[in-house]
Amino acid sequence: MSWFLPLVGLWAVCVALCTVVAVLMRIRLGFVRPHLKDTTGVVVEQHWVRGDEDVSEGYVPTLEFTIETGRLVRAEAKGQPKSFPPEEGIELPVLYRRDRPDTWCYLGNLADYESEATVGVGEMFLGMAMTGGVILGLIGLCAFLWR
Repeated sequence: MSWFLPLVGLWAVCVALCTVVAVLMRIRLGFVRPHLKDTTGVVVEQHWVRGDEDVSEGYVPTLEFTIETGRLVRAEAKGQPKSFPPEEGIELPVLYRRDRPDTWCYLGNLADYESEATVGVGEMFLGMAMTGGVILGLIGLCAFLWR
């Protein structure tokens, strides 16, 4: 049973590392989110893009929108292409990054792009602890039955 204690220590290190990763992910999400801004933009043109294994086929609109400094920006929308061509001149909600509005803009509002990976540090720790506990319990049971 002397090998069991180093295994518990290794499990504790894994839980600590996963907690650190979760904290860093939360910090990164907190860092990027304040740089995002939403506004409305006008569709000035669109073009068809061919799909491949990563991206589907569809129309990608080019938008003109005014950023918070008053500058007019013309940018191609990122994200999944639309299956139908948006009418030119129609206003659409635009989400852009303050420091790179001409290369980083998506269709939609800020609420549409809430992070789907909002797992908190506590939840990550609890999940790792429960998973590790089950694994260590099974190992301990096997060691007990092996004797």
